Amino acid sequence: MNIFFQRTLQSAVAATLLTFAMPSSSQAVDIVTRRSDNIALRGEITKMDNEQIVLKRTNGQEETVSVADLKSVQFDGEPSALNPARSTERSGALDSALTKMLDIQKNFDGSSAPAKTDLAFIIARIMGKQALTDAAKVPAAIDELNKFRTANRKNFRYLEATLLQASIQAASNQTDEARTLLTEVQNSPVKGFQLEAGVQLGRLLLASGDPAAALTAFKDVADKTTGDPLAKAALYEAMLGKALCQKQQGQLDEAIKTLNDVIAQASESETETLAEAWVRKGDCFRQKNQMKDALMAYLHVDVLYPGEPAQHAEALSRLAQLWGPGGHEDRAVEAQTRLTERYPNSPWAKLPSGG
Repeated sequence: MNIFFQRTLQSAVAATLLTFAMPSSSQAVDIVTRRSDNIALRGEITKMDNEQIVLKRTNGQEETVSVADLKSVQFDGEPSALNPARSTERSGALDSALTKMLDIQKNFDGSSAPAKTDLAFIIARIMGKQALTDAAKVPAAIDELNKFRTANRKNFRYLEATLLQASIQAASNQTDEARTLLTEVQNSPVKGFQLEAGVQLGRLLLASGDPAAALTAFKDVADKTTGDPLAKAALYEAMLGKALCQKQQGQLDEAIKTLNDVIAQASESETETLAEAWVRKGDCFRQKNQMKDALMAYLHVDVLYPGEPAQHAEALSRLAQLWGPGGHEDRAVEAQTRLTERYPNSPWAKLPSGG
């Protein structure tokens, strides 16, 4: 057998085997990506509720994923424009992302009810993120999240939506409303979300001026994560809370050490946690009058995590303050310009650039 014929035959066999191995294009393919290991599971979602998603994979094996371990979900039959719009949201261009999502929703003519419901959640989530940097958008965001939660109490996004609404209300000094929502999540059967609610309750205690009680709350969350790989996100958030308490009590070196532990241990997918860790590290350095170190900490957020609007707006504000005294007035102006253009209604945009 000559070498050309042999290679042609091998290629034909390989192509045939690949055809049998690949799922049919007509076969439903949903994609569930886990938060804990960033692995994307492909198959058909056979069950969804406010505790878990069950996916029957293409090899017939069933995978159960806790709602606390969901990074992303893509449904078979969803509009092709939805995934690029998700990327726009992740980039932090929330106005553009919302426009795209609303346009997709308006023109959605598919029959996938789960995809339509999830699109409604994504729109509410984007509005919620906007509200964290723009007080004028708080009422609309809360209304949208309330509407989603009322209509979808058994949906896998329900607890996530409840936590987001609680964080918006807490940031807007609607403490009693936030506490009610957090208590609801703490009473849910999903441990990961129970712990995240505990972290937010700790932050409420800290904001009320009780760092000792807040520290106890954060320690309680951290203790409950021991030995549970699905609770790592809550652990890092509890560590952030601990660092905030240490900072408020003047224990700056201890706070920096705690923040360094978060930065070293959290996975790259925990972008919000990492962004806040760098912002708080910058705050500690500012309090220690180590301005160069502070500037570098805030710069990490600007370069690595521009998709986290609340932390990014704060970091840009601090950079606008620090670049000038460091001999880079042009960079101070550039940071302030981006802050006011991207987050015009953020309280950080209203601070004087040299303040």
